[in-house]
Amino acid sequence: MGIPEISVDTALAMTDKMVKDSPEGAAHWTFSQVPDFLKEQPALFHTITANIQQCFPRDEELDPELAAGKSLYIALVTYKIIKSAIEAEELNQLFAEGDADVQDGTDDSS
Repeated sequence: MGIPEISVDTALAMTDKMVKDSPEGAAHWTFSQVPDFLKEQPALFHTITANIQQCFPRDEELDPELAAGKSLYIALVTYKIIKSAIEAEELNQLFAEGDADVQDGTDDSS
């Protein structure tokens, strides 16, 4: 099954909500989300922040195009991590169902 496709309406609604929830701007909204993100997904949070540190060293002057490419890299790595986690969970469920079928004597593989 994988990650459900996000509709344009959903993406725009989330962006609109972010703007309304934090009229102080995107940075304020981002930092207000960090505690919940860290609590809910600590490994993913630390992976993303490690990638940010790797891509944006403090002593490096930023070229806007390079920064955009690095930011997209971080987003794509994050997407792949989430997609892999969902696929692994789906496989675990599939194997668990198969094990249950075999234990119940309802294995249809013959």
